Amino acid sequence: MPGCRPRSSLMPAMIFEFVRARAASAPDAEAAIDGDVRLTNAAVAARVDEVARALLAAGVGRGDRVATLAPPSLDFWLTYLATTSIGAIWLGLNPRYQGPEYAYLLGDATPRVVFIQSPFEGRDYSTELQAVGPGVDRFVVFGEPTGRAVTFLEFLATGTSVTAGSLDAARDAVRPEDVAVIVYTSGTTGKPKGAMLSHGAIAACARANAEWMGDGLECALCAAPINHIGALNNVCMNVLAFGGRLIFHPRVDWEALARIGAREQSTFMIASPTTLLMLLATPGYDPAVPRSARIMIVGGAVSPRALLERWVPSGIKISNVYGQTETTGIISHTEFGDSIDVAAETLGSPIPGIEWRVAGAEGRPVAKGETGEIQVKGPYVMSGYFNRPEATAAAFTPDGFLRTGDLGVERADGRLAFVGRLKEMFKSGGYNVYPTEIEQVIGEHPSVEIAVVLAVPHELYQEVGHAFVQPKFGATVTGDELRTFLRSRIANYKIPKQFTVEPALPKLPNLKIDKQALRRRLDGVGA
Repeated sequence: MPGCRPRSSLMPAMIFEFVRARAASAPDAEAAIDGDVRLTNAAVAARVDEVARALLAAGVGRGDRVATLAPPSLDFWLTYLATTSIGAIWLGLNPRYQGPEYAYLLGDATPRVVFIQSPFEGRDYSTELQAVGPGVDRFVVFGEPTGRAVTFLEFLATGTSVTAGSLDAARDAVRPEDVAVIVYTSGTTGKPKGAMLSHGAIAACARANAEWMGDGLECALCAAPINHIGALNNVCMNVLAFGGRLIFHPRVDWEALARIGAREQSTFMIASPTTLLMLLATPGYDPAVPRSARIMIVGGAVSPRALLERWVPSGIKISNVYGQTETTGIISHTEFGDSIDVAAETLGSPIPGIEWRVAGAEGRPVAKGETGEIQVKGPYVMSGYFNRPEATAAAFTPDGFLRTGDLGVERADGRLAFVGRLKEMFKSGGYNVYPTEIEQVIGEHPSVEIAVVLAVPHELYQEVGHAFVQPKFGATVTGDELRTFLRSRIANYKIPKQFTVEPALPKLPNLKIDKQALRRRLDGVGA
């Protein structure tokens, strides 16, 4: 049975206050499901207390870092809630990472304790992480420990000596401005940077999003990587703030997720355009068939109108959203009643508390219809980058706006449209070219599912576009066909000089198109 929404008068300002409020107002309501394990609000609160006591016994204090390597699971959720509840800072590690990536993250964040699910999918993470994390005080393993690691139950046993008073004192010392989480950016332009997100930012963002999303947050599946803002805040924290149920599944397996969703009556669906394409490729999946899901939140990229239209017959309510790691997640959305055109082409309206503008190179707002950088200010913006004062200073304008690095334009109707990434824009023959615009137009071809445009060097024009195209299942399309299609739709200088058509484009763990993998293919390739 779904949980109840926390009373608005409680206004939690810290993450653990949501857990405490739910345990007090609806102790017997179901809160989290992981396989055969089903926990009520009261049970979640009790489990979190156990882990928090053990962390205190291990010497973890306010501001110390604690890491978790696990798939989406109760292991992740309980360690995250326990760590943040005592003022320590949590970060997630992705099981898909390799040794050098773990070495960098452990060396940068310097966690005191690392929780590990091991073995997982054939890998001995207990041994791997100990090899690259010599400075870690304690490794705690869900599964089979190796070396100096201990089991999770052994770790919990150490917390029995910590009194309720000591636990309460640690929690009472936590403040809204304290950093709760470090989420590392993808590092597409260098080494990943750790965005520091405060308790106040996470709690306020979750409250604001739970308010506009409404009853569709009653039950949600979480199968996304725990080191991404999408899983942590856009799903888990929003559902926690609403008072719904979380269902964890260790991997993206569409057939399994469909069975679980039908059994548990999942009401919330959050997806990127790539996710929607993968769903369409699942045998037997028909987007027009009504299901238990009542709302579909789409973000991560501009969504082709033809793609969103596939879900309209099901009656599901659709909203396009905008946000990034540095904004703690979703900060704007289209309304559920908006047309598909609006959902596909605009970022909607900012959530309460967000101020945004479209600014030129000098930092001054540009006129309607002109392209500029989307800059935002508000209570959800990150506190800065961990141990990166110069990067933090560069991320903000002198008057305190976050430079998102995303390009937008204010339309005549007042809505903001996404144009592309500032660093993806290129100049061709002196003209500014925005790959997102070209990708949208290519996506209008009836045989195209999705497209990605990257810049490549050119002797005459300096740079031109190279398009990677994934056709719809069972369809074929050629570069010549696409050139002909584009000639009547966009200026000639925008048309890619090269087209590569592939049955499936490479994807990242968060199911977005892996543009860096495509970029690596183009290294050294001219036009």
